[in-house]
Amino acid sequence: MTRQVTPSARVGRVACSRVFVGGYTFRLASGDDAIAVFRGVCIEERRCFIISEARFPGPVIEGPQPMVATIPKPLTLQWADQQGLTLIAQSWMKSSSRPQVQNARGTNPAA
Repeated sequence: MTRQVTPSARVGRVACSRVFVGGYTFRLASGDDAIAVFRGVCIEERRCFIISEARFPGPVIEGPQPMVATIPKPLTLQWADQQGLTLIAQSWMKSSSRPQVQNARGTNPAA
């Protein structure tokens, strides 16, 4: 089964949410059936609306980025469900053998 994930070059044309957990960006766009995972704090397009007052956990990477993984989207998860996306991201980090990404200072940007 092929998972549909909006390409980085087109994500500015659809509504999407992002959460930043453990040095990764987890992005779910409207209409996608999988969550895209990117290294670092990734905002692929210039058009975005930030609804959180928290500082980003590291430098922002702009422009199309390669995905490091995709996570199947639960049927009940909607693109705007920040809490649900955060829970899935945290679960993926716990079950993944990937080390947490370090920022330029050599520390975990999510800590």
